[in-house]
Amino acid sequence: MIMRTLFFICLSLLFWSCKEDVPQPMISGTLHDTYTKEPIVNARITVLENGPETTTDSDGYFAFETSQLMDTEKVDIDGIANGAISIHHEDYRPIELNIPIAKKTEIKLVSKGLPVYGYHEPVQLNDGLETANVSDVSMDRQVIQNMMDEIAQDGYKELHSLLIYKDGKLVLEDYFFGNNDTINFEEGVIVDSRPEPIQWTRNTPHYVASVNKALTSTLVGIALDQNNLSTATNIASYLPAYSQHFDSEPAANIDFESCLTMTAGFQWDEWGSNDLALLWKSDDFAEYVLSRNNMGISEWRYNSALPNLLLKALDNMVAGDVRSWAHDNFYEKLGITNYNWQSQPDGYPEGAARLYITPRDMLKVGITYLQNGQWQGEQVIPAKWVEECLNVKKSTDSGDYSCYFWMRELKGIKYLSADRDGGNYINIFPEQNMVVVFTQGLYLKWPSYVVQADKMMGNYILPSLE
Repeated sequence: MIMRTLFFICLSLLFWSCKEDVPQPMISGTLHDTYTKEPIVNARITVLENGPETTTDSDGYFAFETSQLMDTEKVDIDGIANGAISIHHEDYRPIELNIPIAKKTEIKLVSKGLPVYGYHEPVQLNDGLETANVSDVSMDRQVIQNMMDEIAQDGYKELHSLLIYKDGKLVLEDYFFGNNDTINFEEGVIVDSRPEPIQWTRNTPHYVASVNKALTSTLVGIALDQNNLSTATNIASYLPAYSQHFDSEPAANIDFESCLTMTAGFQWDEWGSNDLALLWKSDDFAEYVLSRNNMGISEWRYNSALPNLLLKALDNMVAGDVRSWAHDNFYEKLGITNYNWQSQPDGYPEGAARLYITPRDMLKVGITYLQNGQWQGEQVIPAKWVEECLNVKKSTDSGDYSCYFWMRELKGIKYLSADRDGGNYINIFPEQNMVVVFTQGLYLKWPSYVVQADKMMGNYILPSLE
């Protein structure tokens, strides 16, 4: 039974001396329930990242051997923590702590059943993301606290993660309990509900639906730049296996621009018919869309076949296969290795959906766009492509659109957004020097996930900016 009480942790951070009186740091502590005062046993304590692990004993005590800490370089000889610890127990909400070695620390936590939240600074890991307290940047901590209190009171359904990057620092990072649903494409684009909810973590890749379209756009921008090509380049020459579909107009005029802006002219109604379901059931996505009637490059029609078409074109443009090229030229450069990029039926990587990626890695993508295409001083995305994505290409009933990104506005603030189904967002605010990432599990529940995201941003995140 879940305990509905607060508990505290008294962390005793001690120095030990060897025979030569050389200071040797050690981390130890005890876990107790606040009200019962009983020790909390079998709690899992891990030194981040990927450091040693232990559990609390019958007295609630845990300790790490000096050699463990030194070997993993988590603590230096002066007793300064270079990492942090995470605490997990099945009855309580997990927590991560940055550890100041030189002082005792008392932390209040909550059981899984209590609507209480205490703001905590994100932990510093070796992944290129600098962290800070929200009070250290131009944000009102109390407003953020109010938002997190509302989240803790179950004010938002199936919110799985929330990250805020402001003024060069990750200042909020939190993960929540929720479903592990995804989409079953082969059976008609329906929600595939998993048996049990899970505790989402930074190391759990999340299904991000059409956020993948923005990443496909990014790959297109990199490939065009490497080959000194523009978006006006005709795609036919890069799809030789489908040459019969480009023999005559209007299909012969299809270029990268029309695919990226979803104006390629194919008869398509993704949101009002079964076009998407039929696409997923086909053996060849490119053949399926190219076989559709083409009315000429015209009005905007949302079409998830087009990003897949572009990835096939890229496969004939880049060195090697497109999956390996994408990893070498984009994902690996951002340190993104923990992802699952699923395939089209014929083996080509999926360009519209079917990508699982961690929220921190989503954040890295947003930061790279925020920094004009640079990550840790390297120009990963061409600066001209960032500019291309920031320019509105089409104004639609669903919003302004540009190269698989949405150009949105809330409370008078404009921002670039990679988003869609379920409520998964990479929101980039150039003027505010901010990136906000949400992952949610509200698949096929539009507009619920939009309402939730806009509420968090409009009622709290944007008002918190000083």
